[in-house]
Amino acid sequence: MTDTATREKSAASDVEAQHAINEITSFADEKASYQRTSHPDAQWFPEACLGMFIHWGISSVDGIGDLSWGCYHTVPGAQQKNTEVHGIYAAHAQRTPVKYWEQAEKFTCEDYDPEKWLSAARDAGVRYVVITTKHHDGFCLWPSEYGDFSPKNYLNGRDLLGEFVAAARKYDVKIGFYYSPPDWRFYQDYVNFGRDSKKPLDKNHEPYPGNKMPERSPELLEAYRTHVNGHVRELLTRYGQIDVLWFDGRLPDGSMTIEEIREIQPGILINPRGHGYGDFNTPECKFPERERVEGSWWEYCHVFSDGAWGYMEHETYKPIGWFLEEFTKARAWGGNWLPNVGPDAKGRLPDAFFKRMEQLKEWMSHSGESVIGTTPGNWPEDSNVPITHKGDKTYAHVGWLFDYPVEIKCLKEAPKSVQLLKTGEAIPYEYVDGVLSFHLHKNHRDLRTTVIVIE
Repeated sequence: MTDTATREKSAASDVEAQHAINEITSFADEKASYQRTSHPDAQWFPEACLGMFIHWGISSVDGIGDLSWGCYHTVPGAQQKNTEVHGIYAAHAQRTPVKYWEQAEKFTCEDYDPEKWLSAARDAGVRYVVITTKHHDGFCLWPSEYGDFSPKNYLNGRDLLGEFVAAARKYDVKIGFYYSPPDWRFYQDYVNFGRDSKKPLDKNHEPYPGNKMPERSPELLEAYRTHVNGHVRELLTRYGQIDVLWFDGRLPDGSMTIEEIREIQPGILINPRGHGYGDFNTPECKFPERERVEGSWWEYCHVFSDGAWGYMEHETYKPIGWFLEEFTKARAWGGNWLPNVGPDAKGRLPDAFFKRMEQLKEWMSHSGESVIGTTPGNWPEDSNVPITHKGDKTYAHVGWLFDYPVEIKCLKEAPKSVQLLKTGEAIPYEYVDGVLSFHLHKNHRDLRTTVIVIE
């Protein structure tokens, strides 16, 4: 198995373990149901094609552990078990929640400029963004009136979300708010921070008295409901129209229902991880197995930076070839692509992010028509590369590492033309017994997805 494949498999394993903690239905939300909204303000979603996920929080101060999960004694899942591939993850075991939360004092954000991020992303074709408002660690990115762990207490009341929303509106980008109902700081004396340990561990990674987790009282549960409902209501009422509410974990009993949310934001889209049903599915870090459902809405999210959802001090980004391969796979099944980036504690994204956006912008300038406004192809049954359709055109997406003859079986007759979309150059081909086949010469390839248009 290649190093990349090992990382992908390990990341998928981590996701399953982490979802179990936060009571998400399953790895790919297979059991969740979808009741897609018919509100006119929400119908942009299936045509958006490309979004951007932003995981940002206090873990970025030290940059040695992933957002929230860095305060666990061991990371739930496979990452910490394979230090040859994920050596950085060994650092997770050295951080207690108490030490993790202390990073809030150094979360300065002095170089935070969301316009710079969103300008580059919009130019590259990004149409919506989903930013963390609160992750499992409990730190809010807006000055909330609920709790004492937000910019109200640490950044002189600075509203990081407000600045982000203003930038998104300036560049005409749809706005999504990620919100985690699980709050480990609120429940800091009632959480097992040693999930893979034989004994439940407290916020100092010490065994609980009697090796038994304390029970949460009815009064504490009621306070938690008030806490979560207060957060959600603030997010829905402080910033005008919000386009997506992206929950990551089960909402407590007695939380705002989807109907109550829509009373405030009628045109909002809601994922299924909070209520068990929603408008669209959100498979994570692994291409789904069942999303080709007529009329279904879904997005495929993955880590674009190499190592974690949040910022890591070794920050690198995967190649643009990887990005485009995952993007075109999603579009071949009619889904959106939501790659994730992680700013540092000063509010900066690395140069690698802007380089990738320039590379994406260049590719979209000549090949964007193959993913925007297209209908899905029947891949892999009718082709061995992802395909999309538009009018009388079929687009074949040859990935950066694909080096086999391309075969397409869905054409009813011999094509009028087979061309390199980027240049219009004719590609030699064969059409025998209803199968179109061709092999790209190395001169037609680069380290990106190469698109062939068939008419």
